[in-house]
Amino acid sequence: MGSVHGWIAWGGGLHGSDVEESEGMKKVRKVLEKAFSRKLYDSEVERIRTFEKELCLDTRVMIPFIFHGDRVVALPTTRYQDVDKSEKKYVEGVVMQLRRLVWRLMVWMHVPGGSSWIESLINEVFEATVSRDSDPVSLYKGARRRSGIRLMDLVMEVFKQNVSMVSEFGQRLARSAEDRMQGIPGSLSPEERKKEEEMLWKIKEHGERLCTKERQEEMVRAQKIICDVCAYVWEKDEDRMSFIMEVYSRHLCLKIVMPYTDIEVPLISYIDHHKLVSTDEKYKSVDIMAEVFKQAFIEHKGIDDESINNAVREVRERKRLEEMREMEERKRREEERAKNEEELLRMVEREEREKREKREKREESKGRGKRGAGEAKEESKEEDGKEEEGVEAEEEESAEVPLVETAVGGARRKKSLKGKRKGDGHHYKIHSRVLRWKRSAEKIKRELDKGSEERWKNRSIEEIKEQKKVHDIVEVSELIKSKECDRFFFRTGKYMKGGSERWKMVANGILEEGGEKKVGKVEVGLFKGERGESVVYHLMFRPTETERAGMVGGSSFGKGDDVDEIKKEESSDMSGFRYPPGVRCEMTSNGNEFRIEYRNPKNTSEVLRTLTILRIPEI
Repeated sequence: MGSVHGWIAWGGGLHGSDVEESEGMKKVRKVLEKAFSRKLYDSEVERIRTFEKELCLDTRVMIPFIFHGDRVVALPTTRYQDVDKSEKKYVEGVVMQLRRLVWRLMVWMHVPGGSSWIESLINEVFEATVSRDSDPVSLYKGARRRSGIRLMDLVMEVFKQNVSMVSEFGQRLARSAEDRMQGIPGSLSPEERKKEEEMLWKIKEHGERLCTKERQEEMVRAQKIICDVCAYVWEKDEDRMSFIMEVYSRHLCLKIVMPYTDIEVPLISYIDHHKLVSTDEKYKSVDIMAEVFKQAFIEHKGIDDESINNAVREVRERKRLEEMREMEERKRREEERAKNEEELLRMVEREEREKREKREKREESKGRGKRGAGEAKEESKEEDGKEEEGVEAEEEESAEVPLVETAVGGARRKKSLKGKRKGDGHHYKIHSRVLRWKRSAEKIKRELDKGSEERWKNRSIEEIKEQKKVHDIVEVSELIKSKECDRFFFRTGKYMKGGSERWKMVANGILEEGGEKKVGKVEVGLFKGERGESVVYHLMFRPTETERAGMVGGSSFGKGDDVDEIKKEESSDMSGFRYPPGVRCEMTSNGNEFRIEYRNPKNTSEVLRTLTILRIPEI
């Protein structure tokens, strides 16, 4: 969502796919340039042209979340009565649009050169049918049900209601495409006529497929799988944060492209329906479907045989590790139980021995005179007194010994029995491969050309300057070492690579430069140093469009990176880092945003670029 591809509008006629810039393209260009407050780059215009030439008949799915600003106001499992009172009217406004939104994603299609006749057909069928069905707001409120229904159930009800319109639309679409084949102008060249006929034939076949019960059931079932998986992923602690951050990232993209919308509609995403449904039928496992969904939605991978096999392996490996952990836990509990039984047996034996010794002493004292008995009694009291003094001394000694705990990064601090000392932040070291980006582009290039990382060699100065914009953000370290860190960054699972244990910290961010805003992730890559300290070896802002294209290391949330080997000795404490004199960088934080403004060293009133790191969405 939010990319140039996502906002190609319908317009103009079916003919004219070879025209330099169609009416539809002009419309899209105008919308995007207004949203970005700038002219589109040549590469972006070329992307629109490429997309305009593609016939796309893929049905979409809806991600059942409702955002309002930086808050999630409705989850898949949220009922109307559970919505915050201050957000109810807003949620009603979103729900009111569900019928039309679901309808458009069910019959979504893009035809090269524009297709106003298809757009008109979509609207005609909807307007003629929508009034027959119940109001989605009333349905969500659950007037007849005390508890109401969940948001995901509401989405499914709307899908089922809209299915009745799909057959009518498919029939009319197929007839219209056939009529247009008969009316292709004779002025077209044989090659143009062939292209037109092939395109219209595909549209006709698509319309006929929409009329089949199998295709309609596949639509509904695919959405049901998505709803169930979203709810399932949300309930898993280890997946919830990465999921909501990805949803929020796409939501931000949508807001930047369409900043003038009052209602923030749920996200629409493309996922191959046939692959989704067939995988569910084959494995019948919500764990596997959740993994497939995460790879497609969170890690920006398509659903193909390879990704499905990867998902199956991942789930099976996870279950194997869980079983091993359970076995180890059972073994630990059994060993603990055996140890406790052994200790209990020793205690019983000790008590029996003590009783026996006391009994023997009493019998011995009876054979002595009264004087001997009195001396034995005094001696026993003295021994008991010494034992009590020993216990008191032992307790005092243990109270004075402080406990030692290790802070993040290997720094050590004392902790008394009264409680942990407050105010301690996180401690990290910064690797030289991160610090190098604060140098000039020329120095960075010389260092990279001499370095061991092949992918960075022989880059042009222009490329280095572009990379410096997204890598020269070492000030982010001020946030990650602060107590506020966990409000902004999510920690991913650990993995092994190059002989080191690694993990990531990820936050949503917006990079502004020259009037352009880019939504993306702020990535912090870390590894465990030889002394146990945490070392930052990777730091960058990754634009969402780059992440989805599978460039530069893939997904922010994926377990992996493109750095093969790290020279562990090349790291330093970042506390002493300062930019050269004359360079000014301002950092501000209001609890919801951590903002870094990079200024012109020759004119500090001029802001060159701004990186804003956003708090994890409020739930």
